[in-house]
Amino acid sequence: MNNEIMQFFGLSRSFYNLPFLETEVIKRQVENIKLASRTGGIIALTGMVGSGKTTLLWKIQQQLFDEKQVLVCRSLSTDKKRVNIGTLYTALFFDLVKDKNFKIPNQAEQRERKLLELVRKQDKPIVLFIDEAHDLASQTLISLKRLIELVHSSGGNLTVILAGSYCQMLCMKKIRQHIFSHLSYRY
Repeated sequence: MNNEIMQFFGLSRSFYNLPFLETEVIKRQVENIKLASRTGGIIALTGMVGSGKTTLLWKIQQQLFDEKQVLVCRSLSTDKKRVNIGTLYTALFFDLVKDKNFKIPNQAEQRERKLLELVRKQDKPIVLFIDEAHDLASQTLISLKRLIELVHSSGGNLTVILAGSYCQMLCMKKIRQHIFSHLSYRY
């Protein structure tokens, strides 16, 4: 933050260095999201731009990682408009596979079967975090829903936690038509 602005308002520290303000309502919501993340499905964290969705997503992700009751996976791709289901499969493989020499199959059917085999070997539910989800293509969202169904039908448990701008997500017909009917929780 600009020093002149900080001095004008009498601020001694930048907002970027302040801790997360956790109210009782937010604590309850975090617990609800963490509980829902163990059951499988899609969870959407929505809000206005700058409302703290990403910070909340990081907080939930860190708590779930520390509690070790689920396996935390993350999509790190920053170009969300180009993210497709293959990109998300890669994220899952990178976070779930322990063998550094593992090669992700190129052919879709082999890749999906290998991922399902890997998921069945896990002893915990898997949670995939995707920030800036309002930029995902509709086909990617539909494929995510199908992946969750495949994992469930093979005895696994996959939850996808999406975070994105409320206005952009609501205005996106593709999400409203294909995803909102399948949400297990909305913040």
